[in-house]
Amino acid sequence: MIDDALCYLSVAEAAARIRQRRLSPVELTEAHLARIERLDPTLGSYITVMRDRALQQAKDAAARTSRSGAGPLFGIPISVKDTLATAGVRTTAASRVLEDWIPERDSVVVRRLRAAGAILIGKATLSEFAFAGGLGENTFAAPPKNPWGLTYSSGGSSNGSAVNVAAGLAMASIGSDSGGSIRIPAAFAGVSGLAPTFGLVARSGDVPFSHSMGVLGPLARSVEDVAIVLEAIAGFDPADRTSSRRSARGFSQALSRPVRQIRLGICEAYIEAVGVQADMAAAIAEAVKVFRSMGLAAPTNVTIPHLSYASAAGYNTIMRVEAFESHFRWMKDKDRRSKYGPAFRNIARAGFLTTHDYLRAQKARTLIVDEVRAAFETIDVLVLPVTPATPDGGAYLNEGRDEKIRKESFSHGAAYTAPFNLTGQPAMSIPCGFTAKGIPIGLQLIGRPFAEDILLALAHRYQTATDWHRRHPPIAA
Repeated sequence: MIDDALCYLSVAEAAARIRQRRLSPVELTEAHLARIERLDPTLGSYITVMRDRALQQAKDAAARTSRSGAGPLFGIPISVKDTLATAGVRTTAASRVLEDWIPERDSVVVRRLRAAGAILIGKATLSEFAFAGGLGENTFAAPPKNPWGLTYSSGGSSNGSAVNVAAGLAMASIGSDSGGSIRIPAAFAGVSGLAPTFGLVARSGDVPFSHSMGVLGPLARSVEDVAIVLEAIAGFDPADRTSSRRSARGFSQALSRPVRQIRLGICEAYIEAVGVQADMAAAIAEAVKVFRSMGLAAPTNVTIPHLSYASAAGYNTIMRVEAFESHFRWMKDKDRRSKYGPAFRNIARAGFLTTHDYLRAQKARTLIVDEVRAAFETIDVLVLPVTPATPDGGAYLNEGRDEKIRKESFSHGAAYTAPFNLTGQPAMSIPCGFTAKGIPIGLQLIGRPFAEDILLALAHRYQTATDWHRRHPPIAA
């Protein structure tokens, strides 16, 4: 008999049981595969389930459990966004443009997960080519359903990764984020998701989108598990010219560091300009009270004068121009061009932007980076919403909404996340409450470049004082 409760163990708990030989990697993998078989037809969070390979990996791991030195991901079922190349397994990026592509080599992140002993259980669905501008659509199927309410959006673009973590279909997942694509789905699904500092996690073998704004990062049900996965995948890769040589270890150890001296900041003028749903504002205020109870001072109100330009410069210009450049080789082919879905075809409009437009956006980027750096001279962590509204706030319904309104609402929904892809800073979403309709509310924490240790420590301490991240969606029943 398969035990569903195994699927809601934390990575840390499951790893400890495996090391103590109280749980077999085969038992854990079979539990997840059975749950996928039962729930994924409803949720639609996977493009490819690697059942036979995962079981063989689990059997190989079980045969090695008697050896010492098994790490914290050994035997742990993990999914990856279907932009990450997997040798011998199709990698589609949720687009018919790549529906038959079977890579010969694993991406660097997949190689690192395998080296850590993780069980690669499947390829998570996403918005086509990781472009979230169409609320999660791809050319394979409908967007994955939100397990907290099947009529509500699961966000984009790493929506499959967030849904399968929330619903117990994987213990963790890897997503990508060029404008909020890890943080927004994590918030909508009630899980923890980190978009790390640009360059911390190498991207070799990831289907290209935005070369100067996109990052790869982990999603999991707890901050502790996010740190464990980040430890495995971060680090320099000579095949990625944007990869950083800075130290990429010690994230799990950072969870125990003191947090009393962390200086919080909030940008009240920007929140007022963008707007925020009332119950989200109340939940974030309560989260700040929790931080205060830990001994932190009240947040400092900081001013970032041109932050409102960030989405236009980054999300609407730099990201789109770079995506168009990455896809031009395919878009210029008539047969391939016809296979793109309508949401992603909007990227082709970037072909009408000029070099001057791109350079002007880069100048705005420099200005905003300088202003944000100045703001962080007086704070360590900036506290913001993840989106202006939750999925049940009216703008993110999967059904019954005018398409133009839905897309405009989602573009506006990246106003809190996209600026920090532009600046290259680490930012994460953690659950901090629920709406009256039972939909999760996300809290966004932003840190200085390469200060993941501070973010993780603060977020982990918050989760030891609250239980929002321990709640499971109705679909879990």
